[in-house]
Amino acid sequence: MKIRRIVVGLQAAPSSRAMLEAAAAYAAYAQAELMGLFVEDVDLLHFAGLPFAREVGAGSAGRRALDVSAMERSLRLAANEARAMLASVASGAALRWSFSVKRGVVAAELLAVADESDLLLVCSVQPSDLRGPHVQVVHAQYPHDLRAALQSAAGAVIVAGDEARVGEALRILLSDGRAQDGNKRPAE
Repeated sequence: MKIRRIVVGLQAAPSSRAMLEAAAAYAAYAQAELMGLFVEDVDLLHFAGLPFAREVGAGSAGRRALDVSAMERSLRLAANEARAMLASVASGAALRWSFSVKRGVVAAELLAVADESDLLLVCSVQPSDLRGPHVQVVHAQYPHDLRAALQSAAGAVIVAGDEARVGEALRILLSDGRAQDGNKRPAE
């Protein structure tokens, strides 16, 4: 399967950077576009609007009320951080890239963008929530299953797992691809 677009479900977490770097390296190898997707979770926004919703400060352990406008600002800030991280990684990899922000249910938004991608990398959603037509879900802990899925897929392949495992699966895929390229003999 020729990979034209790799979509990464992004969070602003620093732990996402290593996975994003692996995705960028694989996108450069495959000559594919790298797209970052940040989903503003409507469930989180709905929760913030509830009168009993509280947040516990990480440093102070103090409780404070949540409100929708503060949560929206926080999500915009996180999206900007994720975009900056993608721009930083992509600038060093010499590849085409884009970034999109959607608001909705995270799994539904990821499935919607799967129709526009060949490979979708997700870390914040349970694999069971990603079932849909024209997609094949592979757990990142099984990189050989990922390779087989990419070779036989008729639709998008979704790789689900934590950032470290998704990044490692991409590094293995990239290493295998480079090894195969090195084993090809030039035509005489």
